[in-house]
Amino acid sequence: MEISIIIVTYNSAGQISLCLDSLLKQAGVGFEVLVVDNASQDSTLAELKKFGQKIQAIASPENLGFGRGNNLGFAASKGRYIYLLNPDARLDDAGALKELCQSMEANPRWGMAGTVLRSSDGGHESRPATEYPGQRHVSRDFSKLPGGIAWVGGASMVIRRELYEKLGGFDPDFFLYSEETDFCLRMRELGFEVGHISKVTVEHIGGASEDLHDPYGSSARKLRGLILFRQKHYPPADCVWLAKRDLRRARFRMVWNSLLARLQPPRSTAWLKYRQYRAIWEVSLEYLCSTSNKSPLAGFGTQR
Repeated sequence: MEISIIIVTYNSAGQISLCLDSLLKQAGVGFEVLVVDNASQDSTLAELKKFGQKIQAIASPENLGFGRGNNLGFAASKGRYIYLLNPDARLDDAGALKELCQSMEANPRWGMAGTVLRSSDGGHESRPATEYPGQRHVSRDFSKLPGGIAWVGGASMVIRRELYEKLGGFDPDFFLYSEETDFCLRMRELGFEVGHISKVTVEHIGGASEDLHDPYGSSARKLRGLILFRQKHYPPADCVWLAKRDLRRARFRMVWNSLLARLQPPRSTAWLKYRQYRAIWEVSLEYLCSTSNKSPLAGFGTQR
């Protein structure tokens, strides 16, 4: 088996069929498709059953999150390469999987690689990151790490099987967000580069519209994942400084958007931003309180 595709789903009934259709059209390479369902509450499992034995469905009794879900799929996989793909993404070309394998074969210094990720309307194209979050504000030296790419998004990434095993997969302490950033950094610390396969384009719908939803929960989860990444890889003093910076920025934006929201209809853009920044404010405050017996606002105005 040349490549194993692992897809982690959670309430993905509206997107998973298109994703799987694009995979099953792939040619020129041996592959298997494993779908790990994180205890979806919608009809995702029913959608998966329509594909029969063309895929391997793994139903988790609990929501494991992104990293642990992929680890579960990896344990059942057989491929030489592991390709992680989001359920709301699909491959544009029938030769995409073949190109992934050929690119990894041609670049032995790559431990993993990302692809082009393009929004469904074609208006946005994500690029590989060349720095880690907040990197320029911390004292750790990243200059000796191999390659010029820091990390790529987990929505579409291919990894060598032996490296996935050596790293122990994704860190299970992450539930959602920043686990791929951590994974890429740990891989580079082993001496491998992160690559980018520009010949493969993946259409990515991304998160569903937040217009009718409260962004507080997702914003809080993103920052908790980021804080965990910082704690693992940055000096403690730098983690505290970054959290105070987040707190300072969020306070101003939270107050400003709260005032604007009072003048606008319910669930306006200002209200959504207010909820987003309130989450950042509260999670940052929570973290700072956990790291010191002092007031978390001590040195709050310090600039760097």
